[in-house]
Amino acid sequence: MEEFYNKIKEKFKDATLEFETINIQIDSKDWIEAHKKLRDEFNLKFFSWLSAIDWDNEVSVGEAPKESVSPSFEIITCLSDLANTNLVTVSTNISKSEPNINSLIEVYDGANWHEREAYEMFGINFENHPNLEKLYLPDGYEGNPMLKSFELISREVKPWPGEVDVEGMPEESESDESADG
Repeated sequence: MEEFYNKIKEKFKDATLEFETINIQIDSKDWIEAHKKLRDEFNLKFFSWLSAIDWDNEVSVGEAPKESVSPSFEIITCLSDLANTNLVTVSTNISKSEPNINSLIEVYDGANWHEREAYEMFGINFENHPNLEKLYLPDGYEGNPMLKSFELISREVKPWPGEVDVEGMPEESESDESADG
């Protein structure tokens, strides 16, 4: 993995290695070329998934982020070689006011469904996508349910409980009691 990472790092300056996964941050204008290079030069032929994160300070339900964020969409893909020994995520940020990015279908056919889902759930336009239509929601449905600004009626009826206190493991409390006794 270390040797593979070093080769990636030569071509992509914003690459990091964490938990046996190489993460590459790129500019959105390099989206297509970066994926072509990863497929052709690094043999990352398996497209696993694409998703998005809505980075925003304005939320319709629940708590706003603890630290201020710059409103944007982060688009993330996960690629690997066919042996699944080299795992790479690629991410880029795009504007929320103009949520457009080129479709990866010309590079990876498997991006089709994932881009349609991100279009429907986040409102991201994948330019040159041949069939950018809804997958889940009924015709006439308005809005994008994965946006932080989207009002979830179910959360209006029963509010989200907020942050959760994580309880210690049972063996932790037993060792605490025996230490006290």
